[in-house]
Amino acid sequence: MEVLAALTVLTKLQNMHMSMAVNDAVTALLAHNNEMVRKKAVMVIIKLNKIHPQPDFDLTMKRALCDKDPSVMAAALNYFHEEVKKRPADFKDLTNSFVVILRQIIEHRLPRDFDYHRMPAPWIQAKILEVLSILGADDQKISE
Repeated sequence: MEVLAALTVLTKLQNMHMSMAVNDAVTALLAHNNEMVRKKAVMVIIKLNKIHPQPDFDLTMKRALCDKDPSVMAAALNYFHEEVKKRPADFKDLTNSFVVILRQIIEHRLPRDFDYHRMPAPWIQAKILEVLSILGADDQKISE
């Protein structure tokens, strides 16, 4: 519980010096056994990366996208949703991963907590479809 509170505070009180000081500790929390801690850690490191970009950050976020908990995956999806707009060529290799995630959602493999009026995770579906539309633009091979 204290870790979650600390991560919440970090999202509000960030600056360049603090981001350099806490980045390693927050990144280590991506392996925490509690899914809420992992989700909040993803949200914090995305913000930290905006202040002080980290090398190999895309790889860290790719691992978060493949997390076993859907809420962590959804938090990581926010990063890709923003970054694909800026540099789509860097993420074309993730097209299959996004399709697999979308298929899992459509086939109701996510917990019912993500349903909205019996529609499986509509906000996650919308984000994935937008990411796929950007990745598939002007690329017939990816679109198929």
